[in-house]
Amino acid sequence: MVVLSMYALQATAEYALTESVIYTEGIGFDGMEVTPDAAYPATIVGSATNVVLDWSDDIIFHQFPVGQKIRTEVVLHQVNDDGSIGPAVYTMTAHLKIAKLNNDGSLGPALYESSIAQGLWADGNNDFYTAEVNELGLLLYGYNWETRGLSAGTYRLLFWLEVDEDCPAVNPFSGLPIAYYPVDITQGAPGDTDPNAGTIFGVVGYDLANNMSWLDITLTAKSSGRK
Repeated sequence: MVVLSMYALQATAEYALTESVIYTEGIGFDGMEVTPDAAYPATIVGSATNVVLDWSDDIIFHQFPVGQKIRTEVVLHQVNDDGSIGPAVYTMTAHLKIAKLNNDGSLGPALYESSIAQGLWADGNNDFYTAEVNELGLLLYGYNWETRGLSAGTYRLLFWLEVDEDCPAVNPFSGLPIAYYPVDITQGAPGDTDPNAGTIFGVVGYDLANNMSWLDITLTAKSSGRK
């Protein structure tokens, strides 16, 4: 299970990658085409099979009160034939949605919803979902969730991969068509649901057939200070 830093920067140039990455659309963090390179850390273009999804330990094993800014992080890695963890996976089709979970199990209105594709070529500062490189040189999908003003209760964070209307057919920078090679999420990180790893405050679920995972976390009432 990967332990991720809670503080990664959106500017990926701040840190250098220390792991190989599969760019499934052949496009990098800057929206430009990448050049395949076998030198480690390798730059790979193509599909990603047998992918493991891992939510950050910081959010699974931590109890959050209302009003705290929560760093949400997910990592994707292809699993090698021998069972070892292989290269990270970067795809523009990664989505994140946050909504309150109703008592009957249904979702309330989305508090946040975005995809990597939405913000990749957006101008200026924005709140779109991003992929980043942390200080350890690891690729992650990250978002700073501001919970100030919310009520105590259970919230669901949904992460999934989908080619939709936000995923363009042509790269606006180069004018070249974009090929969306498939990514197949087949498993979750064992530690995400292992009580032996610590007290679990975030409950993880999976819909692997639809390349989807969710994390339910309960925000407790803030006892004092600004909400």
